[in-house]
Amino acid sequence: MDDEKFTLEQRAYQMSRTSGLLAGAITAFIAFCAFQLAGFTIAETATWMFALALMATSGTFAAVYFVGKAALKKQTLMA
Repeated sequence: MDDEKFTLEQRAYQMSRTSGLLAGAITAFIAFCAFQLAGFTIAETATWMFALALMATSGTFAAVYFVGKAALKKQTLMA
């Protein structure tokens, strides 16, 4: 039972980590394009890119982790 729980936790963590990093990278790219087109300096752009990417990464990670973990747990109970 412990091995099954560990595998479930590991899959949920890896899935959420990948989703979070992807969301953060996409957010940083969009923020860079938007702020540079709007005429902000590179220092302001980098600050906002970092802040927005961090918020997107952490929010996506948390949401995918908890929802994904519940879905994986439900899937293992059904099997």
